[in-house]
Parts: sequence; structure tokens; C-alpha cells
Amino acid sequence: MDEDTNLLQAWFNKIIDMSSNRKRSKVVAEMCDKWDYVPALKKIKVKKETKEYLGLTQRFEAAVNDVLAGAEEKLIAKNYELDFETLCDEVCRFKNSGAKIYEYNGTGRIFSFKEELLLLKILAAIPQAHCICQTCTLERLPYIAYHMARKKNKIYPREWDVNQRAGKGWLINFEIEYDYEILNSFPAVCKLTQNNPSEVNEKNKKQKI
Repeated sequence: MDEDTNLLQAWFNKIIDMSSNRKRSKVVAEMCDKWDYVPALKKIKVKKETKEYLGLTQRFEAAVNDVLAGAEEKLIAKNYELDFETLCDEVCRFKNSGAKIYEYNGTGRIFSFKEELLLLKILAAIPQAHCICQTCTLERLPYIAYHMARKKNKIYPREWDVNQRAGKGWLINFEIEYDYEILNSFPAVCKLTQNNPSEVNEKNKKQKI
């Protein structure tokens, strides 16, 4: 990660906490005052397939909440155009999870779809003193993903704890799945390398490691 790593990491932790609790943290406010910056989660441009998956996510979440409120599962599955057995599995999984709020994760995902989009929104909203180009964003992504996974008590590979960051496999899959969103929501040109040509060589060295 770039300079002021510890301060930026603290900002990540607090902004995740603020997003999770849906309220502005006093500590986040103090950090923003230091940087003369007000955080606002940026809108991410999403492709058609992403919008369709978001629709599926919202239908599952509404359907599960209706079932938990006492509605009949077969009727709810029909109303929301969902597979009946999958809906039953989701209701059962949530009841056994001990979680307070249901979120649709899909199959074999560490984060829910909305949490993955939240990662991008947070990365796009970091203080302006830091570059948010595509390269810098992808360098920060595994760190913030790891801290979000810990914050939300996700089940993730042991290597994440060992390296204090998300694994390469997860990062590659994330880049592939959200290539459109990354290319259209983050600038291609790095302002750090624009201001300091030596940064180019340093970044190239890191990418080869």
C-alpha cells in the first residue's frame, strides 16, 4: 500500500465499521477533519449482468424475510420467481448461521454481492490525498477485503490471516467478475507516477514479485 499506510488502514477499518453500523463514526470524522475530506460512498457503474444479479439478491432477501415473518414458502417462491428448494435452503442456512440480518451470498462466495460492491464504493471514496487509479485500487483491495471479512466474521481461507490480506485467487476472481466496474469507475492513470516517475519503476518491481 502507499504512504501513510497506517493512517489509511485505520480509515478503512473505521469506514467499514461506519458502513456496517450505518452511522458516521466519530473517529472517521476526526480523520476526515485531518485530511479536510468528507467521505461519501461513490456510485459504481455496473454492467447489465451485475444489475441482474443485484435483482436476484434483492428478491432472495425479500423472500427470506417474508418467510421468516411467517409467509408460506411455496407461495413466496412463486411470487418472487425463485426456485423453491433453493429458497428453503437459504432460510435454513440463515436460521443456523446465528446472523442477525439475512444476506444472499450466492454459491461459495465469501462476501455477499452487496458487500463486494461496498468494497468498490469504499475504495472509490478514500481521501483525495491518495491515488484511486485502477492499479492503486487493486493494490489496496486485498487488505480492505481481509479487514471486512474479519469485521463481518466471514469464513475465509487460513492464508488470509497468515498474510493479513485476501488471497491471490480471490483477488483474480474479483477482478474478472468486476472488470467493467473497475475500468469504468476508477481512472487508468496513476497520479503518483505522474508526479514522481520513480514510482513507475517501484510499481513495476512490486508487480513482478
